[in-house]
Amino acid sequence: MALTEDFLRNLSLTIQLLQPHFTAIPLIRLGNQSDGGYVIASVFDSKICLNLGVGYEVSSDLDLLQRGFTVFAVDGTVPNPLPEESEYKFVGKNISYNTSNESTTDLKTIFREHPDLNKVDLILIDIEGWEYKVFQEELDLIAKTKQLVVEFHGLELMADYKFSERLIDILSRLSMTHKPIHVHANNSGGTLPVGGASWPTILEVTFLMNELCTSKINHGPFPSAIDFPNVEVRPDVDLSPFFGQRRSYASLARTILGLD
Repeated sequence: MALTEDFLRNLSLTIQLLQPHFTAIPLIRLGNQSDGGYVIASVFDSKICLNLGVGYEVSSDLDLLQRGFTVFAVDGTVPNPLPEESEYKFVGKNISYNTSNESTTDLKTIFREHPDLNKVDLILIDIEGWEYKVFQEELDLIAKTKQLVVEFHGLELMADYKFSERLIDILSRLSMTHKPIHVHANNSGGTLPVGGASWPTILEVTFLMNELCTSKINHGPFPSAIDFPNVEVRPDVDLSPFFGQRRSYASLARTILGLD
């Protein structure tokens, strides 16, 4: 694709909003060393998790259950994958704001029907593009959590005005309560060549409440020592050109934008 001024401006602002910060809390990995695993800060209070988008890969859910969590899992595309676990509260519905029927629900309804979620420690979101609608409609509920892991899809659309405007607005509003503490590219998606680097189309980001983060920037490396490729037969995507100390994409952006 052409590296337009709009794409580079949008990418630069998005990277600023997603730049990880250090926290004094150790980071740990949940789940498998492949797709379905997440990197989070090891800070738990209520031990209540909301998992939006479960699928059949439930290694992180099992890890949380072993740590004493109650997991509220929401997914209308699969049957309950852990029916014998009493602390696994499965909601067999899809998140939707376009239609309202017995097969769909929204966060407001989930929180109303499960009052314990008002003390939620951790929210996991992997709902194949619907994450943007959830943030647009119900950021106030998402902001209740201490920690949040989101898989952002469709990042090849950074040159699209409507997409990038929505993403940047969501990240700006989320920054009022949470800072990013970890980024990892999901290599099951594609990449875009940017200044000799590879920008992922799918990005996993961990956010933590501002008061638990420092102001010090974490330049990685990304992937970190506790990251693993989502698809084992493909190499992991190096995010250092975007989030590292020496951002190779930035010199290209400055040149194209006439800033050098």
